[in-house]
Amino acid sequence: MEYLVAADLEGVGGVVGAPNETLTASPDYELAKENAIKEINIAVKALFDSGADKVAVWDNHGGGGNLDFSKIDPRVEKITVPKGEHRFEFARKHNFSGIVYIGYHSREGTFGGVLAHTYSSKTVQYAKINGEEVGELEVDTYIAATHNIAPLLVASDEACVNQFKATSPETVFVITKYGKSRNSAEFRDEDEVLREIYSGVIKALKKDIKPVSIKAPLELEVRYSRAERSEEIYRIAEADDGIGWVKYGSDTHTLIFGINELNRMPSIIN
Repeated sequence: MEYLVAADLEGVGGVVGAPNETLTASPDYELAKENAIKEINIAVKALFDSGADKVAVWDNHGGGGNLDFSKIDPRVEKITVPKGEHRFEFARKHNFSGIVYIGYHSREGTFGGVLAHTYSSKTVQYAKINGEEVGELEVDTYIAATHNIAPLLVASDEACVNQFKATSPETVFVITKYGKSRNSAEFRDEDEVLREIYSGVIKALKKDIKPVSIKAPLELEVRYSRAERSEEIYRIAEADDGIGWVKYGSDTHTLIFGINELNRMPSIIN
């Protein structure tokens, strides 16, 4: 069996970032990378201990390149994504049956969501699929389902966990911290979190967790912080065959798209 560990940084334990800064620009960035590696390694160990044949790790915070793979279990394959490649395109070369999410976060504007944002904290106010608000975790899960990949475990802050339960209640969840605001949280004991990730992965592999699919074509609505950004994305969408159509919504900040291929969504929720 082959599995994927997808790693972001905002949802890992012990970090809250700084006001008016992305995590990468904050003093917590180095700590976030260190703690993410700990959470990744324990998840990888649980996968191999449970009989995994292959495990790949995908560093998808920003453009990648955050994690020191010399500190990650040497048995893993490092996923490298060429610039311009659509999301999860690399999965075509694999046979992943499940995905473990480490460090993902809640959607932009979430009460108590630590470092909450939707792809870009600077340009996106919200994204909705068929009228329902979504974040990065939901979008990645829908795209993963097109490759028959099931969401096995999510380790993140309480707000993110509670949001994703509505999408995939069978997924196993580990809370890393309890958010009080975007940049404050009550941290859980690190050793307890790591133990729960290990046991949670083992538990997830014993369950019959299914991919969470959504059918295309679908309607995607995105509200951008600036009208200049929506105009720029409008032009990009017009030239993409994976997007059936694009139009303005209720104002110049909002675009509505007809999506034919799900992996196009992250390039326009940006």
